[in-house]
Amino acid sequence: MSSQFDTVLYNKLRNTRMGRVVRLAQLAQVPLAASPPARPYSAGERGERLKVHTTVPGSQQPQVVPDANGVGLFLLVVGSDSYSTYSLPQDGSVSIGRGETNQVRIDDPLASRNHARLHVGDVMFVEDLGSVNGTRVREQTVPRGERIALSIGDTILIGKSVLIIQQRAPKRAPLLRPETLRDDRSVLAVIPPPQDQAMQRVHQLAERAAAGTINVIVTGETGVGKELMSETVHRMSPRREGPYVCLNCASLSETLLESELFGHERGAFTGAHQAKAGLIEAAAGGSLFLDEVGELSMTTQAKLLRVLETREVTRLGALKPRRIDVRFIAATNRDLEAEVARGAFRRDLYFRLNGITLTIPPLRDRRSEIPYLAGIFIRRICRELGRPEPQLPQPVLQVLDHYPWPGNIRELKNMIERAVLLCDGPAIGLDHLPAEKFDPPRVAKPTPPPHPPLAAAPAPSSPDERSRTPTQQNERLRIIEALNACAGNQSRAAERLGISRRTLVTKLDTYRIPRPKKSLED
Repeated sequence: MSSQFDTVLYNKLRNTRMGRVVRLAQLAQVPLAASPPARPYSAGERGERLKVHTTVPGSQQPQVVPDANGVGLFLLVVGSDSYSTYSLPQDGSVSIGRGETNQVRIDDPLASRNHARLHVGDVMFVEDLGSVNGTRVREQTVPRGERIALSIGDTILIGKSVLIIQQRAPKRAPLLRPETLRDDRSVLAVIPPPQDQAMQRVHQLAERAAAGTINVIVTGETGVGKELMSETVHRMSPRREGPYVCLNCASLSETLLESELFGHERGAFTGAHQAKAGLIEAAAGGSLFLDEVGELSMTTQAKLLRVLETREVTRLGALKPRRIDVRFIAATNRDLEAEVARGAFRRDLYFRLNGITLTIPPLRDRRSEIPYLAGIFIRRICRELGRPEPQLPQPVLQVLDHYPWPGNIRELKNMIERAVLLCDGPAIGLDHLPAEKFDPPRVAKPTPPPHPPLAAAPAPSSPDERSRTPTQQNERLRIIEALNACAGNQSRAAERLGISRRTLVTKLDTYRIPRPKKSLED
């Protein structure tokens, strides 16, 4: 298998033109094995010396045939002047470090020989193995011996290298509805498509937008499926064979975000010992997904605007720009027009990104799709567990239909999976649903917080209240309810709402909600 792979990879690299980055999705990849690769493969000589590496570990185990469609998780490692991809196993662990014995080898002077270990499975997490310079995830240092949970798109910082967990998309994928969470075509065939007209219009617009190269903004509340809709646009586009790079704009600080997005040259700032390509260059020939784009600082917005206008990116500390061929897809749960009106988001950047806007309605506005989505999730979890599918009787569907669904499709998915796990009979019952959400009298009321509840919205006659849209008024009310339910604890309230604490603090200022005071116990 190794010699066959060498031939395929050599032919692809030989046919690349000077000055062009080889697209990641075109390189054959195999799952990681016990032993490290003998050598990396470069993308060929070019003026900027940018290299693309694909790992080919030797295997002492039975031969594993790669997925023909390239579906699965892989690790994107962005180094100083190169980036590499490593196929991740479905279940297991991967060693990371500078030593030759690691399955993911990082050529970084700040990385330890045995730096960290990445665990992949139903729950992904990373642990530090006692490195000298530490490991950081979402601006948090991973303590030695402890584990921090990860999700697709999260960044792991080791020295000056950035590791990003990515989901590989099929080469020829149909236009999947974002609510299916990557379910296969066979599942979609047995369930008729939903009849909600609003979602049908969104899907038709997404299919038309995918055919071109225009930039796309996906908007909607938390949990409606913005990331999956963005990936759908990429899979249906002519760039589907190119890389699909995700970046959460709210997970990195301003300085680090600029370095990872645009790249930097050697000596651009203190500690920049080597040049490094940015994620915009890594997405050449494909799509770059900017999640939480409304969290970008004004400085970063100005630089991103320049990239969109000139189709060139200039690394930090560089004098010569580099041509790029990237499609930008952005997502946000903010009202960008309102952000532009109050000066928090650049108007010119908004018009550059807003080629087509796909607004996904919340689940409470399309309740007719609840049986369809619930059936999708039941089939998915039962396939994973290898057990028969329980029925969803009408009384349970009626209860689900009357629930307000503040967490949207993400909350429905978690609730259905919980019900399937608790169900030991042929049908899901009301006792398998969360009692605190559907049967309040059965749950003990929490002790009132030591401070009075937060004030509700201002009087309807105030100008601030009249200027808000119904969606904004509903979001403000949900934030106040979450803070009251969590006794004013902002971190727990943000987790309950499914957003980051930083986003919650911003919304408190936007909606003029007073910040809760700390209790004496804190």
